[in-house]
Amino acid sequence: MIASVYNLSYICGNLNIITMLTKNIFAGSGARVAFVNLIYSELMKHDFVSYADILALYCGRPKGYYTKKVCNRESGYGELKKAFPDVLKALEHVCPECIEDNGKRGKGKAYRYIGKYDDPLAAERQAIEQKRVEDYVAFCKASAGLLPASWFSAYFQNTQLLLDANREVESGTSIIGSGMEQILTNIDLLPLFYKAISSKQVLHFSYQPFGQDPFELIFHPQFIKEYNGRWFVFGDANREPYQAYNVPLDRIVGEVTEVNDVEYISAPKGFYQQYFKNIIGVTHEKGAKVEQVVIRTKTEYQHGLLLTKPMHHSQKETLPYGEHENGCYGEVTLNIEPNRELCGKILAFGQYLEVMQPQTLREQIKENLEKQIEQY
Repeated sequence: MIASVYNLSYICGNLNIITMLTKNIFAGSGARVAFVNLIYSELMKHDFVSYADILALYCGRPKGYYTKKVCNRESGYGELKKAFPDVLKALEHVCPECIEDNGKRGKGKAYRYIGKYDDPLAAERQAIEQKRVEDYVAFCKASAGLLPASWFSAYFQNTQLLLDANREVESGTSIIGSGMEQILTNIDLLPLFYKAISSKQVLHFSYQPFGQDPFELIFHPQFIKEYNGRWFVFGDANREPYQAYNVPLDRIVGEVTEVNDVEYISAPKGFYQQYFKNIIGVTHEKGAKVEQVVIRTKTEYQHGLLLTKPMHHSQKETLPYGEHENGCYGEVTLNIEPNRELCGKILAFGQYLEVMQPQTLREQIKENLEKQIEQY
């Protein structure tokens, strides 16, 4: 009987050890994990660390801020009280007797790591990073119906991941899809251009703009952009415009080859972020400049739709939807270069949007509508 009790105690003890070993204090999200990372990081400096020190860091306060202030009223303090003992226990488990306290009580009590290892919980932290990578890979697999098939295939070629993704699509069990079909001419060139940009490789190909004859292009690819289901590559070229030359993938004719006797031209840092900052889509119209565009919404639903799905990052609500002297409406304002893509977005809303200014854009929308009416 005594032996049985001993064996049971031994088994339970081992189970507790296994539980401790499998519980990763860095796992999860929210305030507790944020505190765990802060506490661990500070302890690894081999200085005394108190609850008040960690709370000050978490809340963006100066060190010593909570010396004479109440801590337990701060948001997250309850999670801090759970996280600190968890970190100390985890460290003691891996490196016994590696924690000492300063002998004080209450707010002044602090702890210091005195272990011989610089990063005793490195394996636990690495496991969390590995889990994040695995989660991302799993998302990529599930996104086979969202990403262009050629892009996905190029980077997961000959892997079980690609095989599983294709089987899920074929069996109808995939869980992520897109409303935009990626069955486009030359979509398989995406990985090639991405690799060329990464390796700074000059390319040669034939390019045929709509309604024109093809011509040869020496091209320095610098940036890839998708707009409205179509993929574009921007870069320097051997013909005007030399900078930010825009090549839709579906206009490339024939083979794309490498050019090794021409030095690659890199884009200035931040160039494309600035290039696209004031436009919708990919087009800078000749002579266009940034203007204040005021758009009036004619229904509460369309007004709300524009607020939740703005046309451009500069869009702001300048007049809430409601009853006004001359009717029910709301208004939003954009600071933007008017271009064909902006016109297309406005026209897609039909009678529910009205351009109030600038007058030139208002006239352009009116002209487009009149041409449409003539067709009917």
